[in-house]
Amino acid sequence: MRHGFIKVAAVTPKIKVADPFYNQLEISRRMHEAVGGGAKLIVFPELCLTGYTCSDLFSQELLLEGAYQALDSLIQHTEGSDALVFVGLPFEKDARLYNVAAVIQGGELLAFIPKGNIPGYGEFYEQRHFEEGNREPVYVTYGKWQVPFGMNILLEA
Repeated sequence: MRHGFIKVAAVTPKIKVADPFYNQLEISRRMHEAVGGGAKLIVFPELCLTGYTCSDLFSQELLLEGAYQALDSLIQHTEGSDALVFVGLPFEKDARLYNVAAVIQGGELLAFIPKGNIPGYGEFYEQRHFEEGNREPVYVTYGKWQVPFGMNILLEA
């Protein structure tokens, strides 16, 4: 921190649609570049672990499992770093699919923040695949973590 400011990085990695493994490698590489440049807050695009345009593939268990494995790997890649990282992926909760940002730091998953305004007009058809997230958080289990899932979340990081 310098003069009370932190360095923020908004990163748009090169991704491949429906290839979470490749995308995780690219995101990890770009995350390490941002950390090396002094970033303490790193934000990646929505659905960047799978690609935004997966359409009906979002309903395939193989894609979701790949996204979860990629997230697990990214969580491990944050070990030893105090940078707060936001990364987008599809996440299933109670048999419903959400477009979420996973919040990770220091080898830990801190929260899932679901998208609140799901467009269903023009070229957007997210309502076909995703549910709108709830504002007030509930807790969900992901691996070894119990984390808040909702939009009104205050994190201590």
